[in-house]
Amino acid sequence: MTLAAQLQDYLDARAARDAARQAQRLERDAFIQAQFPVLNARLIELLGDAVGLHSRLAVSTTPMVETVVGRSFATLNKSSVRVAAALNGAAQSVSFTPRLDFSQAEQFGAVDCTVDFDYRPRRSRKDALAAALLAGGVQMIGRTSAHLMFQGSGGPVELSPGLLEAALVAMLLR
Repeated sequence: MTLAAQLQDYLDARAARDAARQAQRLERDAFIQAQFPVLNARLIELLGDAVGLHSRLAVSTTPMVETVVGRSFATLNKSSVRVAAALNGAAQSVSFTPRLDFSQAEQFGAVDCTVDFDYRPRRSRKDALAAALLAGGVQMIGRTSAHLMFQGSGGPVELSPGLLEAALVAMLLR
């Protein structure tokens, strides 16, 4: 077989591989576009369940748009969530802000957790959860189904109202 014939076979195989890779990327992008807002809404629901109702507590959401580069979609709608507690004078708040993140296998997003006050963890299980939440946030993970995962000391666990409640208690009820 001549080099010219082999070259055409090579080019055909490379084009087929590139087309398959592009199709997978478009499928992944469609999954992300569909699941990112679903997990964002789930986060808001989990926080509402964890916080409950009290006149000194407030859960507020701020709609945002993330500009996306290098994907098949240009923007992604999201909402930042703020939990505020007015306990001793000035309100203290914990904020949860989702963003795209592909740093781990199967990951497509992350939720950053920040506080607007000086938080110093103590030596309790709740404080360990709070410190881990502040340090690593929450991961949006999945290929066929999406999950909010928290990296605890025993490994990744599905985010739950109980976990959020424990962390919020450690941060806000001092």
